[in-house]
Amino acid sequence: MSARSAPADLQQPPAPRRITRRALARAAAAGATLLWGGAPARAAARWWSSLVFGVLENRAYSTVETLPSHVRLAREGAVLSNYDAIGHPSGPNYRAMISGEAWGTGEIVDAFHPSVASAAAALVPPVPTYVYHLAGTIAARHNPFVDLHAPLAAQRRGFDVFRRDLAGGLPPAALVYVGWDDDNDLHNGNFSLADRNVTNLLDALTESRWFTTPDGSGRYPALFLTYDENDGRAGNRVFAAWWGRREPGPHLPTPPYALRILPDHDRQPRTRSARAGGRRAADRRGVDPIARSAGAARAGVPFGPA
Repeated sequence: MSARSAPADLQQPPAPRRITRRALARAAAAGATLLWGGAPARAAARWWSSLVFGVLENRAYSTVETLPSHVRLAREGAVLSNYDAIGHPSGPNYRAMISGEAWGTGEIVDAFHPSVASAAAALVPPVPTYVYHLAGTIAARHNPFVDLHAPLAAQRRGFDVFRRDLAGGLPPAALVYVGWDDDNDLHNGNFSLADRNVTNLLDALTESRWFTTPDGSGRYPALFLTYDENDGRAGNRVFAAWWGRREPGPHLPTPPYALRILPDHDRQPRTRSARAGGRRAADRRGVDPIARSAGAARAGVPFGPA
């Protein structure tokens, strides 16, 4: 099911709204607190129990939307039709996805900064983060958890190892980052191979006990799949999709429900030119984006304006 339109309350003003990586990171951090740390009643829109996410490379939305695996994601899940990367090159985009900030413009920063993994690890009980190199070795610039010195339960290699862990090696609540080397993630331009890799990932999740078993509150794990950036076209629009199982049937909630996991103010257009150059003025007050969003979630209040 494709998220081609938003409900009326998301259509004011009528101009298209763009979702950025900072929004995803804040939503994920809030979800970590809400689902794994005790959710207030008003936070029911946080619907996943565990989060799996993977990132492909350097392609515009229009060049990949017809790949069979992506058509499947649109049919069975929710595609975000107005989702943008924050800039170029790769590194800042990856860091923004897990931390809410780019922490500089370099490909690698190799320093600790708060991330969704550190937020999850600070919960009681902690929620572990795993990194899986599904084919080859994920390039350092494409592995933001290592780049930001995030606490990891393990880094594991090989698709067979991943499939085995899905059969019983993962805890009920976890963050799972999956990736491929440059030959397999579309960086080097092999569309058919990347499409096959995504199909294999979807099939492995569908066939696994872990991904198809609800937690005590009836929530299932979810997959978020996207691209780090496009191929240089204006707007930096990329393919992004939520996918998973939810009763009744194997579909996610309707697209408006999926979209509501994002705080309203982060759906507004970003017009500042220095998006990837450092922290925004609001963040210079000394509160990190992940820490701020998690705190707001614990308090059960909407995220404040940036």
